[in-house]
Amino acid sequence: MPKKLDIAPLLIVIGIAVVLQLALIGLDSRETPVKVAKAFASDYYYLDADMQDYLCEDLAEDGELVSNYLMSKEKEAYQRGLGTNYLRHMFTKMHVSVVEPGEDKMTVHLTGTTRVCINPAFMMVGRLFGIGQNYSVDETLELVKEGKKWRVCGTPFGLSPEA
Repeated sequence: MPKKLDIAPLLIVIGIAVVLQLALIGLDSRETPVKVAKAFASDYYYLDADMQDYLCEDLAEDGELVSNYLMSKEKEAYQRGLGTNYLRHMFTKMHVSVVEPGEDKMTVHLTGTTRVCINPAFMMVGRLFGIGQNYSVDETLELVKEGKKWRVCGTPFGLSPEA
């Protein structure tokens, strides 16, 4: 009989830990303007077509904006005699701060450092041995809430339908 009472506190602690963990996972999975700005910037510099998911409806209407941008990067790489992978950049440092908070519209300032990322492993080795160059990023992004999701609008990193 006393053995059951010895296990009870352990079971209570495990139960509380599981409930707390589930609550924290739920809170962390919420989409915030800062998370959207970071994800968009990462996809933009990595030349990932998934950046389309973070653009507002005005910019992402038919997907031409992103496909034209990626095509221009492919063309640039071809003209330089390189593969598209040689134009990819990955952030080594990134800081996003809210400049103008708002309920449906927000402006964030993104600063950071990128490195050419042919392959993520190569980038880390190059960083470790001081090979390669760092590139500074300093950009302001406008975010708008569409429905319940935050989206990047305006001309992020110079992307515009006219260009």
